[in-house]
Amino acid sequence: MNAAAQYCSHPLFAMEYEKHDADYRMPNYHYHNSYELYVLEEGYHHFMLNDTVFDIAMYDVALVKPNLFHQSHGNHSCARTCIYFTDRFLRLHFTERSIQALLGCFDKELIAIGKEAFPKLKRLLLLLGKENVSHPDNRIFIYLADLLNLLNEHTRSPRAGQVPLSYTNIAPVLAYINQNFNKIDTIEEIAGHFYISKYYLCRIFKEATGLTLIQYLNNIKIQHACNMLVNSKLSVLEIGIACGYNSSMYFCKMFKQALSLTPSEFRNKAKEEPLS
Repeated sequence: MNAAAQYCSHPLFAMEYEKHDADYRMPNYHYHNSYELYVLEEGYHHFMLNDTVFDIAMYDVALVKPNLFHQSHGNHSCARTCIYFTDRFLRLHFTERSIQALLGCFDKELIAIGKEAFPKLKRLLLLLGKENVSHPDNRIFIYLADLLNLLNEHTRSPRAGQVPLSYTNIAPVLAYINQNFNKIDTIEEIAGHFYISKYYLCRIFKEATGLTLIQYLNNIKIQHACNMLVNSKLSVLEIGIACGYNSSMYFCKMFKQALSLTPSEFRNKAKEEPLS
Protein backbone atom coordinates (compact mmCIF):
# COMPACT_ATOMS: atom_id res chain seq x y z
CA MET A 1 0.00 0.00 0.00
CA ASN A 2 1.17 3.50 -0.74
CA ALA A 3 1.07 4.97 2.75
CA ALA A 4 1.50 8.60 1.75
CA ALA A 5 -1.49 10.78 2.45
CA GLN A 6 -3.17 12.37 -0.56
CA TYR A 7 -4.75 15.80 -0.84
CA CYS A 8 -7.70 16.07 -3.24
CA SER A 9 -9.20 19.27 -4.59
CA HIS A 10 -12.88 18.85 -5.48
CA PRO A 11 -15.17 21.09 -7.55
CA LEU A 12 -18.04 23.01 -5.98
CA PHE A 13 -20.20 19.87 -6.05
CA ALA A 14 -19.49 16.27 -7.04
CA MET A 15 -21.10 12.88 -6.60
CA GLU A 16 -19.93 9.33 -7.26
CA TYR A 17 -21.14 5.78 -6.77
CA GLU A 18 -18.78 2.82 -6.48
CA LYS A 19 -19.08 -0.87 -5.71
CA HIS A 20 -16.08 -2.80 -4.41
CA ASP A 21 -15.17 -6.46 -4.02
CA ALA A 22 -14.04 -7.95 -0.73
CA ASP A 23 -10.32 -7.51 -1.48
CA TYR A 24 -10.60 -3.79 -2.32
CA ARG A 25 -8.69 -1.26 -0.24
CA MET A 26 -8.68 2.49 -0.73
CA PRO A 27 -5.09 3.15 -1.85
CA ASN A 28 -4.46 6.30 0.19
CA TYR A 29 -5.41 8.01 3.39
CA HIS A 30 -6.56 11.34 2.12
CA TYR A 31 -8.18 14.67 2.87
CA HIS A 32 -9.80 17.27 0.66
CA ASN A 33 -11.18 20.78 0.42
CA SER A 34 -14.83 19.74 0.60
CA TYR A 35 -17.44 18.35 2.95
CA GLU A 36 -18.13 14.67 2.27
CA LEU A 37 -21.19 12.51 2.83
CA TYR A 38 -20.17 8.86 2.63
CA VAL A 39 -23.34 6.77 2.29
CA LEU A 40 -22.86 3.02 2.68
CA GLU A 41 -25.62 1.29 0.70
CA GLU A 42 -24.38 -2.31 0.91
CA GLY A 43 -21.97 -4.29 3.06
CA TYR A 44 -19.83 -3.07 5.94
CA HIS A 45 -16.20 -2.19 6.66
CA HIS A 46 -14.04 0.09 8.77
CA PHE A 47 -13.81 3.85 8.39
CA MET A 48 -10.94 5.81 9.85
CA LEU A 49 -11.59 9.51 10.43
CA ASN A 50 -8.83 11.60 11.96
CA ASP A 51 -8.27 9.94 15.36
CA THR A 52 -11.17 7.46 15.37
CA VAL A 53 -11.87 4.10 13.70
CA PHE A 54 -15.54 3.20 13.16
CA ASP A 55 -17.37 0.08 12.12
CA ILE A 56 -19.63 1.42 9.37
CA ALA A 57 -22.58 -0.70 8.25
CA MET A 58 -25.35 -0.63 5.67
CA TYR A 59 -27.57 2.50 5.92
CA ASP A 60 -24.86 4.42 7.81
CA VAL A 61 -23.55 7.80 6.69
CA ALA A 62 -20.06 9.00 7.58
CA LEU A 63 -19.72 12.80 7.64
CA VAL A 64 -16.31 14.28 6.90
CA LYS A 65 -15.50 17.96 7.32
CA PRO A 66 -12.95 19.61 4.97
CA ASN A 67 -9.30 18.73 5.47
CA LEU A 68 -9.80 15.80 7.84
CA PHE A 69 -7.58 12.76 7.39
CA HIS A 70 -9.68 9.65 6.53
CA GLN A 71 -9.85 6.29 4.76
CA SER A 72 -12.20 3.34 4.47
CA HIS A 73 -10.69 -0.13 4.80
CA GLY A 74 -11.52 -3.71 5.67
CA ASN A 75 -11.85 -6.83 3.57
CA HIS A 76 -15.61 -6.71 3.02
CA SER A 77 -17.50 -6.06 -0.21
CA CYS A 78 -19.54 -2.86 -0.21
CA ALA A 79 -21.33 -0.26 -2.31
CA ARG A 80 -21.28 3.40 -1.45
CA THR A 81 -22.24 6.84 -2.73
CA CYS A 82 -20.11 9.86 -1.92
CA ILE A 83 -21.26 13.46 -2.17
CA TYR A 84 -18.77 16.32 -2.03
CA PHE A 85 -19.56 20.02 -1.70
CA THR A 86 -17.48 23.03 -0.73
CA ASP A 87 -18.05 26.11 1.39
CA ARG A 88 -18.18 28.13 -1.80
CA PHE A 89 -21.06 26.03 -3.08
CA LEU A 90 -23.01 26.61 0.12
CA ARG A 91 -22.37 30.35 0.08
CA LEU A 92 -23.65 30.59 -3.48
CA HIS A 93 -27.08 29.27 -2.48
CA PHE A 94 -27.67 29.81 1.25
CA THR A 95 -27.40 32.48 3.92
CA GLU A 96 -24.83 32.11 6.70
CA ARG A 97 -27.60 31.25 9.17
CA SER A 98 -28.95 28.55 6.85
CA ILE A 99 -25.47 27.12 6.32
CA GLN A 100 -24.92 26.79 10.06
CA ALA A 101 -28.23 24.97 10.44
CA LEU A 102 -27.64 22.64 7.49
CA LEU A 103 -24.14 21.72 8.65
CA GLY A 104 -25.27 20.88 12.17
CA CYS A 105 -25.24 17.19 11.29
CA PHE A 106 -21.45 17.40 10.77
CA ASP A 107 -21.06 17.65 14.53
CA LYS A 108 -21.48 13.87 14.28
CA GLU A 109 -18.99 11.68 12.45
CA LEU A 110 -21.35 8.75 11.89
CA ILE A 111 -25.15 8.73 11.56
CA ALA A 112 -27.28 5.58 11.31
CA ILE A 113 -30.23 6.30 9.02
CA GLY A 114 -31.78 2.86 9.45
CA LYS A 115 -33.61 0.59 7.03
CA GLU A 116 -36.99 2.33 7.35
CA ALA A 117 -35.76 5.86 6.60
CA PHE A 118 -33.14 4.87 4.02
CA PRO A 119 -35.55 4.85 1.01
CA LYS A 120 -36.12 8.58 1.54
CA LEU A 121 -32.36 9.18 1.52
CA LYS A 122 -31.95 6.96 -1.55
CA ARG A 123 -34.62 8.93 -3.39
CA LEU A 124 -32.67 12.13 -2.78
CA LEU A 125 -29.48 10.47 -4.01
CA LEU A 126 -31.26 9.45 -7.23
CA LEU A 127 -32.61 12.97 -7.74
CA LEU A 128 -29.15 14.44 -7.20
CA GLY A 129 -27.66 11.95 -9.64
CA LYS A 130 -30.01 13.09 -12.40
CA GLU A 131 -29.06 16.75 -12.12
CA ASN A 132 -26.55 18.36 -14.48
CA VAL A 133 -24.00 20.28 -12.42
CA SER A 134 -23.19 22.64 -15.29
CA HIS A 135 -26.83 23.50 -16.05
CA PRO A 136 -27.69 26.97 -14.67
CA ASP A 137 -31.16 25.85 -13.54
CA ASN A 138 -30.12 22.67 -11.74
CA ARG A 139 -31.84 21.87 -8.44
CA ILE A 140 -28.80 20.38 -6.70
CA PHE A 141 -28.86 22.88 -3.83
CA ILE A 142 -32.52 22.02 -3.11
CA TYR A 143 -31.96 18.27 -2.95
CA LEU A 144 -28.74 18.72 -0.96
CA ALA A 145 -30.59 20.85 1.60
CA ASP A 146 -33.27 18.12 1.89
CA LEU A 147 -30.55 15.51 2.37
CA LEU A 148 -28.78 17.51 5.09
CA ASN A 149 -32.09 18.14 6.84
CA LEU A 150 -32.76 14.40 6.82
CA LEU A 151 -29.38 13.75 8.40
CA ASN A 152 -30.00 16.43 11.01
CA GLU A 153 -33.20 14.62 11.96
CA HIS A 154 -31.20 11.44 12.65
CA THR A 155 -28.28 12.85 14.63
CA ARG A 156 -29.61 11.27 17.82
CA SER A 157 -29.33 7.78 16.40
CA PRO A 158 -27.92 5.35 19.02
CA ARG A 159 -24.97 4.51 16.76
CA ALA A 160 -24.10 8.06 15.77
CA GLY A 161 -20.51 8.85 16.58
CA GLN A 162 -19.89 5.74 18.66
CA VAL A 163 -16.53 3.99 18.53
CA PRO A 164 -16.79 0.23 18.01
CA LEU A 165 -15.67 -1.84 20.99
CA SER A 166 -13.12 -3.72 18.92
CA TYR A 167 -11.13 -0.52 18.43
CA THR A 168 -11.44 1.22 21.80
CA ASN A 169 -7.89 0.13 22.64
CA ILE A 170 -6.43 2.08 19.70
CA ALA A 171 -8.59 5.23 19.91
CA PRO A 172 -6.55 6.83 22.74
CA VAL A 173 -3.36 6.25 20.74
CA LEU A 174 -4.82 7.97 17.69
CA ALA A 175 -5.99 10.88 19.84
CA TYR A 176 -2.59 11.18 21.53
CA ILE A 177 -0.76 11.30 18.19
CA ASN A 178 -3.18 13.90 16.80
CA GLN A 179 -2.72 16.09 19.89
CA ASN A 180 1.08 15.74 20.11
CA PHE A 181 2.22 15.07 16.53
CA ASN A 182 4.60 18.05 16.53
CA LYS A 183 6.36 16.90 19.72
CA ILE A 184 6.69 13.14 19.16
CA ASP A 185 10.15 12.00 18.02
CA THR A 186 10.07 8.22 18.58
CA ILE A 187 7.65 5.32 18.88
CA GLU A 188 9.06 4.67 22.34
CA GLU A 189 7.56 7.98 23.51
CA ILE A 190 4.08 6.86 22.49
CA ALA A 191 4.47 3.39 23.99
CA GLY A 192 5.83 4.88 27.21
CA HIS A 193 2.86 7.19 27.54
CA PHE A 194 0.52 4.18 27.52
CA TYR A 195 2.81 1.92 29.58
CA ILE A 196 2.93 -0.80 26.93
CA SER A 197 5.77 -2.28 24.90
CA LYS A 198 6.78 -0.73 21.61
CA TYR A 199 6.28 -4.05 19.79
CA TYR A 200 2.78 -4.65 21.13
CA LEU A 201 1.78 -1.09 20.28
CA CYS A 202 3.10 -1.40 16.72
CA ARG A 203 1.23 -4.68 16.19
CA ILE A 204 -2.20 -3.56 17.40
CA PHE A 205 -1.85 -0.21 15.61
CA LYS A 206 -1.08 -1.86 12.26
CA GLU A 207 -3.95 -4.32 12.71
CA ALA A 208 -6.44 -1.52 13.44
CA THR A 209 -5.36 1.09 10.89
CA GLY A 210 -3.38 -0.69 8.18
CA LEU A 211 -0.50 1.75 8.76
CA THR A 212 2.64 1.67 10.82
CA LEU A 213 2.91 4.26 13.59
CA ILE A 214 5.59 6.17 11.69
CA GLN A 215 3.50 6.25 8.51
CA TYR A 216 0.51 7.56 10.44
CA LEU A 217 2.56 10.16 12.32
CA ASN A 218 4.14 11.43 9.09
CA ASN A 219 0.75 11.63 7.39
CA ILE A 220 -0.70 13.63 10.29
CA LYS A 221 2.22 16.06 10.11
CA ILE A 222 1.75 16.52 6.37
CA GLN A 223 -2.01 16.98 6.79
CA HIS A 224 -1.52 19.78 9.29
CA ALA A 225 1.13 21.34 7.06
CA CYS A 226 -1.35 21.33 4.16
CA ASN A 227 -3.98 23.03 6.30
CA MET A 228 -1.54 25.71 7.40
CA LEU A 229 -0.25 26.30 3.88
CA VAL A 230 -3.80 26.96 2.69
CA ASN A 231 -5.23 28.76 5.71
CA SER A 232 -2.33 30.79 7.12
CA LYS A 233 0.28 33.27 5.95
CA LEU A 234 3.10 31.59 7.85
CA SER A 235 6.30 30.91 5.93
CA VAL A 236 7.30 27.41 4.85
CA LEU A 237 9.99 27.42 7.56
CA GLU A 238 7.49 28.43 10.27
CA ILE A 239 5.02 25.78 9.17
CA GLY A 240 7.68 23.08 9.13
CA ILE A 241 8.71 23.92 12.68
CA ALA A 242 5.07 24.08 13.84
CA CYS A 243 4.52 20.58 12.44
CA GLY A 244 7.52 19.07 14.22
CA TYR A 245 10.23 19.20 11.56
CA ASN A 246 13.68 20.33 12.69
CA SER A 247 14.67 21.95 9.40
CA SER A 248 12.92 23.43 6.39
CA MET A 249 15.03 21.23 4.09
CA TYR A 250 13.82 18.03 5.76
CA PHE A 251 10.24 19.34 5.85
CA CYS A 252 10.31 20.08 2.12
CA LYS A 253 11.84 16.68 1.40
CA MET A 254 9.15 14.80 3.37
CA PHE A 255 6.37 16.97 1.94
CA LYS A 256 7.43 16.39 -1.67
CA GLN A 257 7.88 12.68 -0.99
CA ALA A 258 4.26 12.51 0.22
CA LEU A 259 2.51 14.76 -2.30
CA SER A 260 4.94 15.09 -5.22
CA LEU A 261 4.85 18.87 -4.72
CA THR A 262 6.96 21.27 -2.71
CA PRO A 263 5.13 23.16 0.06
CA SER A 264 5.21 26.34 -2.04
CA GLU A 265 3.85 24.54 -5.10
CA PHE A 266 1.07 23.02 -2.99
CA ARG A 267 0.14 26.43 -1.52
CA ASN A 268 -0.15 27.96 -4.99
CA LYS A 269 -2.08 25.02 -6.43
CA ALA A 270 -4.52 24.81 -3.49
CA LYS A 271 -5.52 28.44 -3.98
CA GLU A 272 -6.72 27.63 -7.49
CA GLU A 273 -9.93 25.92 -6.37
CA PRO A 274 -11.90 24.75 -9.43
CA LEU A 275 -15.17 26.50 -10.13
CA SER A 276 -17.09 23.54 -11.51
